[in-house]
Amino acid sequence: MTTAAPSGSGSGGSHYTVALTGDVIMNTRVSTCRDPEVVEVLELLRTADVTHAHLEIPLHDFGADDVFPAAEGALSWMRGPSQVAEELVRCGVDLVSTASNHALDYSYGGLRHTIAALDRVGLPHAGTGRDLAEAREPAFLDAAPARVALVSATSSFPAFGAAGATRTDMRGRPGVSPMRYVHVVDPAAAERIAALAGALGLWVLRQADQLAVHPPGLHNSLTRFRIDPAAAVPTTACDPDDLAGYLGSLRSARSVADFVIAHLHVQAWDGADGRMSSTPAFARELAHRAVAAGASVVLLQGSHAPLRGVEVYDGVPVIHDPGPLFRLGRREVQPQEFYERWGNPAGVRSFDATLLDAYSARDRTWAAAEDRLVLHPSEGVSHRPGAVLPVCEVDARSHRVTRLDLYPITWSTARAATTGFPTRPGAAGTAAVLARLVELSAPYGVVPCVDAGYARIDVPSPQLSPGP
Repeated sequence: MTTAAPSGSGSGGSHYTVALTGDVIMNTRVSTCRDPEVVEVLELLRTADVTHAHLEIPLHDFGADDVFPAAEGALSWMRGPSQVAEELVRCGVDLVSTASNHALDYSYGGLRHTIAALDRVGLPHAGTGRDLAEAREPAFLDAAPARVALVSATSSFPAFGAAGATRTDMRGRPGVSPMRYVHVVDPAAAERIAALAGALGLWVLRQADQLAVHPPGLHNSLTRFRIDPAAAVPTTACDPDDLAGYLGSLRSARSVADFVIAHLHVQAWDGADGRMSSTPAFARELAHRAVAAGASVVLLQGSHAPLRGVEVYDGVPVIHDPGPLFRLGRREVQPQEFYERWGNPAGVRSFDATLLDAYSARDRTWAAAEDRLVLHPSEGVSHRPGAVLPVCEVDARSHRVTRLDLYPITWSTARAATTGFPTRPGAAGTAAVLARLVELSAPYGVVPCVDAGYARIDVPSPQLSPGP
């Protein structure tokens, strides 16, 4: 298969390249892999002038007193050994986003060890911190061709995982940079929600055009609604305070950097559409506001669709989700809650179940999405047909993305040691990924040019851009 390589030219050329990744879920060594299909993907990372990676997992080595599984998790509690930080460097990664729903899988101690591991190898990172100000703070990389900044947030996180602001009389809380959102409904829908929540014994508050629902006694664990008579169908909107904080960080980064990456980890989907591959309204709102605040490229990711489309908004690429880069290579021990959540074969108590029992039960649940065991989203969690690795070509004078190359990837199943490593798919797999990319980009008026095993999107200048 013919593959075009990134054409990075360093500080002396007319352009430079910035590679971006989706989820990196890595708990085994990859830099020593010699499988040609894996090496081909790693070279895409290493040959770019700047490579960003989204680290989806905390890094720690167990054993520390402050490292223990949080009471609330996602599909599983994930982590990687501290040496993954070194592996990222060996794979060519230059800066890292860390805001995600897994960042606090091993509580605040796990987050502390993650920050220490990244700092130890000199990897700039954004999206988590010791308090809200630090979590929102941009990360900066002074690369040969440009100063690159990164701002990161997540809309998916447990309530305790949101970083807290430091006040003059109270220290802040470690956590992620949050991007909360509200559901926007019409008055009739609001009345139905309030009535059903009340019948379920939930606390319901109504203040002006705001409705909040939460369990008794947990007054900060809110599902919030904004009542809008013009909302013909339910939709979503960014929390105004979180959006203002995020955009403030972007503007600050823009004032001192040449190239700014705006990142959001988002697992929500568009409820009106019901498909995991559809970006929710609040994430589209954030993307467009980020462009106005000075973002050079917007990276939304984390949906597990795994792929969403590409948009060009006011001359700036918005990648709605490239899909994950690394998937979990080795299944690790899980807390008791994992066994209770996913069930076990008949007659097996959760305390007697093996790790294989629980993982198998979980995987059967999600694999059966077509049988409607998973009611929403309609597609379930799917990793077919694959993902892409985006590489931006950036004009060295204006620091504007002029071209976006998207390389199809899938994940190795060749042998146990490489399970979950990214590989280039064969001809049929490549065609399927590119066809899906074209299909999902069409609603944004973007038509990728497919040639030689990858897709190219020429990015017009703002005055020529089709816009939303």
